[in-house]
Amino acid sequence: MFDAVVLAGGGKVEPLTEQEKVSNKAFILLHNKPLLTYILSALEEAPSVEQIVVVGPANELQVLQDAGYSFEIAQEKGGMLDNLAAGFETVDQNQPCLVVTSDIPLLRADVIEHFLALCAPHDHDFYYPVLSRKTCLESFPDTERTYVRLKEGPVTGGNIGLLRPSWFLNNRERLEMFISYRKKPLKMMRILPLTMILKYLFKTLTVSDLESYLSRLLKLKARAVPCECVEIAVDVDKVNDLELVKKVLQD
Repeated sequence: MFDAVVLAGGGKVEPLTEQEKVSNKAFILLHNKPLLTYILSALEEAPSVEQIVVVGPANELQVLQDAGYSFEIAQEKGGMLDNLAAGFETVDQNQPCLVVTSDIPLLRADVIEHFLALCAPHDHDFYYPVLSRKTCLESFPDTERTYVRLKEGPVTGGNIGLLRPSWFLNNRERLEMFISYRKKPLKMMRILPLTMILKYLFKTLTVSDLESYLSRLLKLKARAVPCECVEIAVDVDKVNDLELVKKVLQD
């Protein structure tokens, strides 16, 4: 069984939140239900998920609890890593914990179970899903993602992961740079050794290379998880993203 932390803290004002007249996109209404509730329903229905902790604005989250959703509230603290630390304070810190963002409403229980199964035997500190551009575009050709070109082809990450809280709480500063560069491939390349830069330029850099370097950089056991669960890569960041998921869920 796994605990889960959902990151639903507020962020900067964006065209999407302005259009939907909310300060936090987790509470954008999607077919008359807050975006966050789709993630909560998926987690509640997943047999492998035990405790659910949502990090966000306590007052708004209390309304969802009152409506029948089962989860614990952790008051948001600020940025992503501050909120992650707040969520990790109430879970089993020695067991890998599922971390999910609140903006992937296509998430389902079977997708969660499949990702957890791919991570078996769960003896690493950090698991991060890797999806090919081909997989993403075959299912959702209109989605816009940031891709890194590797030997295996262009790949992107998902908005879900498995992370051991004890490692995070003891080594948080090591993750700061990785998080800040996760959507900036060129900046990410600057922290790579010359051999890896050359591999990238000659299109011979592999997922395994990145996995090994990430383990050394962050001083943990990291594992990239090749995955075809495209639902974890369809996040609602822009107005056209919202229109896409509206259509998918309506169909």
